[in-house]
Amino acid sequence: MDPCELCVYIRFSQCCILIAGIAMAIKPSSQWLKILGLVLAWYGVIQGMLWSVELQQIHAAAHMLDGGDIFATGGGGAACSTEPDFPLGLPLHEWLPYEFAPTGGCGEDDWSLLGMNMADYCIIAYSIFSLALGAVTLGWLYSLFAMK
Repeated sequence: MDPCELCVYIRFSQCCILIAGIAMAIKPSSQWLKILGLVLAWYGVIQGMLWSVELQQIHAAAHMLDGGDIFATGGGGAACSTEPDFPLGLPLHEWLPYEFAPTGGCGEDDWSLLGMNMADYCIIAYSIFSLALGAVTLGWLYSLFAMK
């Protein structure tokens, strides 16, 4: 599938989670790298979930026609921009166009597995990320306060 604007934002949030993990793995004993990593990871998880929910809502709205599909009639995709606006003004769509340049329309989703689309699976993935990151955060906080 060609990625839409929200899809590339979701990819960006996943890269934030990956970079956060790498930052924490560089020197596990560094509290500053852990704080930086956790903040970046929570940003990625929360923002990724918000973008996934937004994509799911657009997808649901685009496919609400009576027995039809807005994309089958040649419409749709108007909610997306072809010029993404990444945080900090990063021109990721220029630096890495294969990964971050939107080429598809929002809500256009001809892929499904077990009756769920890509946005559904992203929501499930971010839910799992939240649980795992919550456990990591609580474990780190416990280790901070348990040490005397």
